Amino acid sequence: MRTFCITSGKGGVGKTTLAINLGIAMARTGRRILLLDGDLGLANLNVLLGIIPKFTIQDVVRGEKTLAQVIMPTSYGLDLVAGATGIADLANLGGPEREHVLQGLEGLNGYDILIIDTGAGIGDNVIRFVLAADDAIVVTTHHPTSMTDAYGIIKTILTREAKTIKLLVNCVNSPSDAQQVGARLAAVTAKFLNGKIECIGYVQRDALIEKSIMAQKPHLILNPGAASAQRIREVAMRLLNEGEPDSKGTLGRFIQRLMGR
Repeated sequence: MRTFCITSGKGGVGKTTLAINLGIAMARTGRRILLLDGDLGLANLNVLLGIIPKFTIQDVVRGEKTLAQVIMPTSYGLDLVAGATGIADLANLGGPEREHVLQGLEGLNGYDILIIDTGAGIGDNVIRFVLAADDAIVVTTHHPTSMTDAYGIIKTILTREAKTIKLLVNCVNSPSDAQQVGARLAAVTAKFLNGKIECIGYVQRDALIEKSIMAQKPHLILNPGAASAQRIREVAMRLLNEGEPDSKGTLGRFIQRLMGR
């Protein structure tokens, strides 16, 4: 199983919307996708999908359900593990609670890709998910505050581990705007952090995306012919075509890194 962690330094950049739609695009290639709400404080994946979960990851933490029992199939070709608003950070869970989550992850099988939608910012829980995943995808916009916060999380990641970070630029007015954002962040990252950023694409500003959010339906479902939907599909295909990691131990490595073992 390959793990993608989608994160951002700032809230409101479209991270969760992109996580959902990238998952749908990947699922349409025939892969089995599991979407995990890693924002353990302000979970909202299920809200944007228009789903009211009967069980959440909080039930797993309490030992009342296994992770497999809280997985919810959706009508969009992917499965969801809903988060729980107000749950304590994973990093602060006690031994028994951490073991419940660990055992649940170890029991998962049959999925090709795990997509984790983290909270925004540089909290320990966010960084833990990012470092554990095979691929870290940072979402930003062209706004100066968003770029500054994106650099902040990139710096936090690279001070913990040397890895290539993927950048996805959202809500831009033109391809040239996206190129400028990618070039500026790549330049400062190389100069001051001795790190590397790979810009994997962009999604243009589109009022139809906002309408899909209000309708609590995925953009790729409501507006499949939109140019912004095509950009999302292109990003998904680029991620998938980069090559699969070794199948042996990928989930195991993710679990060990996530739990700090």
